[in-house]
This record gives sequence, C-alpha cells and structure tokens, in this order.
Amino acid sequence: MKRNFFYLSILVVMVGYPLFAQESTTSGDNLPTSQKDREIQKRVKELKTMPMRGFFGFAFSNSVPQKAYMSNIGTSGPGFGLYGGYRFDPIPLVLGLEWDFHFFESKTWTYSYQLPNGWTYARDTLNTSSFNMPLSIFARIEPNISHFVFPYIEGISGFNLMNSHASYTSFNGTEDNRDKTNLNWIYGVGAGVMVKLADFVQLPSNNTRFLIDLSFRYLWGSCSNYYTVKTNPDASVIFTRFSSSTEQLLFNLGIVLHFN
Repeated sequence: MKRNFFYLSILVVMVGYPLFAQESTTSGDNLPTSQKDREIQKRVKELKTMPMRGFFGFAFSNSVPQKAYMSNIGTSGPGFGLYGGYRFDPIPLVLGLEWDFHFFESKTWTYSYQLPNGWTYARDTLNTSSFNMPLSIFARIEPNISHFVFPYIEGISGFNLMNSHASYTSFNGTEDNRDKTNLNWIYGVGAGVMVKLADFVQLPSNNTRFLIDLSFRYLWGSCSNYYTVKTNPDASVIFTRFSSSTEQLLFNLGIVLHFN
C-alpha cells in the first residue's frame, strides 16, 4: 500500500510540475505586455496633443441677403461649402480658402387670362432663379483650448460670382429671357467655434482630429445687377433690373478634419 502511494505521489509530481511551471511562466510574461501597453497609451496621448497643420472641411451653408439685396431678391439661399488651409499650430493663426455655392429660390408660375375675343383663355409661364458662388480667402485667430475646443474670429476677402435668370413664355410659344452674370468683390468678418468629436490615431506617428464646426459670416460686396420678372393685372409682363450691393449673412454647419 505504501509502495502504491509512493508511485502515485511521483506520478502527481511529474504531471503537476509542467502545469505549475507553465503558470509561473505566464505570470512572468505579463510584465513586458503591461509595459508595452503603457508605452502605446503614452504614444497615443502624445499624438493627440501634437501640432496639426492641415485642415479640410465640408459645410451646409445658408445665405441670407441683407437690406436692398433681400428686398429685391426676396429669399434666402441654402447650399454647401468646401474649405481648407494651413494651421500654424501651436501659434493660433490659420490661413485658408473657402468656396460656397448657394441656390436661391427658383419660382415657376403660370397665369391665365381671357383674350379680347371674349371666349378664349391664354396660359403663360414665368420663371425666376438665381445662385451665387462666393470664393474667399480668410485669416483666423484660433486658440486651442485643451485640444478640444477651438473658437475663432476671421477676416475675409474674395469674389462672388452671381447669376440671375428671368424668363417669360407666352401661350403661343413666344419667349423672352433675361440672364445676368456678375463677378463682384466681397469682404467681411466671421466668428465660430469647433468642438472635437473624436481622434483617429494611426500608430506610430499620425493622428486625425474630427470636429464639428459652427460659424457665421457677414459679407459686404460691391454692386451687382440682377433681374426679376412679374405680371401686371392687365397680363403685361415686366422685367425689372436691379443694381445693389450683395450684402449677405452666411450660416455654416460643417465637419472638419485636422491632420498632421
């Protein structure tokens, strides 16, 4: 019996030793893994705070004409914008270029009236539409608050391409069209704030910052010419040519990427 117990003890030791030895080896390997994790976390933190010099954004934009421009055109213009440039990070100075495209309300309407013969009705069609494309350069003062919030103020200068179209088509197919395209100088000021949504870290050396951007701009402009069309009670058609500065207020809501 004692001999059997002795042999059983040897068997247990022989089988158990590799198991205990493996457990001890695994426990010892945790230290390098933890150090590697700490080094990765440290590097990720460094990348999130490193200077980022380039930026690019896409925005939903809305142009609200001001003063005489609004009185004449009578509608706002939703659209979109693209912008990008260079950040002198960590200096809070930014230079960039922005291109916006705004579609003002397009109106098409018809009206019917009785011809002099007293029994025939005519049906004519009127249409008006316009768009503008401000192309501007800007300089910003843009502080960096904890690599999370980026408020800014900016000065703007550039050009605005504006097109207006007015047309009349009579019941018998007669057409009259008035189109006008202008390129005028614009300048203005703006303010906004960007808030970080996420960092996309690509080890070992890159990071892309993802932000939401809310801003407004007030633009003054030199005079432009544009047309509208309307009808009189006697069914006559009037094309009106306006000349005014294209003063406008822009609201932008965009998504921005900062990258190094």
